[in-house]
Amino acid sequence: MFQHWKNEASNRKPNILYSVSDRSDFWPVRVRGEALGNPDSDGGLTGSGMIAGTLVATEMGWMAVQDLRPGDRVVTFDNGMVPLREVRASRLNTHAGHLPRAFWPLRLPERALGNRQEMLLLPEQSVLVESDHAETLYGDPFVLVGAAALEGYNGIERVMPGIQLKVLSLRFNEDQVVYANGMVLLQCSHDEAWIARSPEDLMELGRNSRYLSLPRAQGKQLIGAMRQAEAGGAPKVSASGR
Repeated sequence: MFQHWKNEASNRKPNILYSVSDRSDFWPVRVRGEALGNPDSDGGLTGSGMIAGTLVATEMGWMAVQDLRPGDRVVTFDNGMVPLREVRASRLNTHAGHLPRAFWPLRLPERALGNRQEMLLLPEQSVLVESDHAETLYGDPFVLVGAAALEGYNGIERVMPGIQLKVLSLRFNEDQVVYANGMVLLQCSHDEAWIARSPEDLMELGRNSRYLSLPRAQGKQLIGAMRQAEAGGAPKVSASGR
């Protein structure tokens, strides 16, 4: 149970009494992405969602995303425990390995973003990142970037997917940010536009959020600035992305 851990991750609502911990006693020894039964969508371009096998922090501990059900209480970044409204399953077919590189998932090595194990993220999944540069530019240290912007940061790289990816979309009554595989913060949108059919559609996902969602160019620039800062450089960034 997570109730007795005080939230130290968010500077927005320090009175929240729920959080997650990097405690190994709550961490599953083995995690597998199991086959999904009767997914309700097939093909198309999945803009966001979690690939089967991703662990999500819940009231009962870490659970594989494909094992979650409506009504399960999930640990959120801002609002403590929040019940799931809906869980949707999808298959992302890669057409025998011919999926365009722009839609390849990103592989996060262990600890790249505080994740306890290697994981995959879809390129348009919104990730909440904390940065002094974001606070300087946008007045908030927490901003959302598409996972594609993380390429090259802390060893994060694109990988060619297998024949098929199993994807789960978590829905709440409003947008929430949840903990995945440790301290990776992923946005879950409450709206209905969770499957996109074109790159233009993908850009429209994740806009209705309490956090600023950076356009692709600004997201890449911010992550680049974070890389330079960690390497000891003095990057120059601007809100315009230029």
